[in-house]
Amino acid sequence: MFGSLANQPFQPSDLQAEFEKKNEILRSRFMEFSPEDYLNLIFPDRGEFVVVLGTIKDSRGNIVEKGTVVRVPAEDIWSIAWRSNAYIPYADFRKNYYHSKTLEAVRAFVVDCDGVSSTKISKVLKYLWTLLPSEPTHIVNSGKGVHFVYALSSPVEVKGLRLSIKRLNGVIQSKFDEILSVDKHPVVHPYRFPGFQTKINTVARVFSVRQPYDFEELMKLFNLTPKPLEKKKQENSAERKAKVYVLPNGKRAFFEWVLRKLFFNPPIPGRRHNSFFALGIVAYKCRREVPYEEALETIPMVYEDMMDKNLHIGFSIDEAYSAFHKGYKPEYVRASWKYLCELLGWEYKPNKRNGRSREEHIAYVSAIRSAKTDYRREQLLPKVLELHSKGISLRKIAEMLGVSASTLVRWLRK
Repeated sequence: MFGSLANQPFQPSDLQAEFEKKNEILRSRFMEFSPEDYLNLIFPDRGEFVVVLGTIKDSRGNIVEKGTVVRVPAEDIWSIAWRSNAYIPYADFRKNYYHSKTLEAVRAFVVDCDGVSSTKISKVLKYLWTLLPSEPTHIVNSGKGVHFVYALSSPVEVKGLRLSIKRLNGVIQSKFDEILSVDKHPVVHPYRFPGFQTKINTVARVFSVRQPYDFEELMKLFNLTPKPLEKKKQENSAERKAKVYVLPNGKRAFFEWVLRKLFFNPPIPGRRHNSFFALGIVAYKCRREVPYEEALETIPMVYEDMMDKNLHIGFSIDEAYSAFHKGYKPEYVRASWKYLCELLGWEYKPNKRNGRSREEHIAYVSAIRSAKTDYRREQLLPKVLELHSKGISLRKIAEMLGVSASTLVRWLRK
């Protein structure tokens, strides 16, 4: 009987009591920080925040609210603290557009440990803390879990250091994985912020352990050295000209097909800016058959579908036009289908030989050609001879059978 009770899930009151026990343990050893002070420490110069709102489901698994990304002015950030599905990445992005490819700077490295009880946190602090190469700057009691934060004294610019940042993030999480169960995430991952509501109806707390680190200092503590910047290969003038002035060969049907796909499947969160950028690329590729003015008129159509599905939050139509014009340039003419799929968030399926090897493809094409030749010789040629004997012109026969007149001339000469 007792075993079955032990396996039952915590009730909300039990989870809240466990949350307070963790607070007491952390408070006995570290100074508690106010959420406002912590916000100013991590983001002292932030005017606007990228906030990721997670999907909310009811007890039956039905979606109550779809996940999305919003941008919130700094003065309004605490107005959404009541939301248990609001998360903030410890990073900066170009024009506050949330995506791994637009990552500009990292402000902290975070280790997400879920399901950390008061007993586990006590064990770590008493007996396993010294196993870490370096202690974190802050600990966030995020509800059922705990976040160990390595805050940086100043944001580290990603340009030229992307690989080093990725390696450091992985090493830090691996070190914690030796003493706790870690949900490993990239540096762009958003987290529940101190002062925000948790899923167990408590407010996340933060405790200060030490002063923030310099990035170089943190690299050395975890036995890493920054990789030197790689020199990009300089393009010669011929390559640059070929890249810029190559003529597009897109057809109107291609533009209309992409547009239909966007109508029926509006851009997903995280791909909205990319979708309009990709639409600009496709429009330029097809500009011989799709006038610029017509392509421009499709932007409000796609944006209206986003509004109908409430996907326009935090993304204005002016930004849609701006993204379109960034893609409507000659340097993107050679953009591959794979690249466009990545921008649009569509699944990319290679079409070359449909997965067949070169030998298999040659055999497949030869079989098709042979079958085609046999069909023409055995089925079409007798009809051609019959119709031609009746005085019907070759042009008329070609139209009737769907074969070119030059092909019929060649057949009759044999």
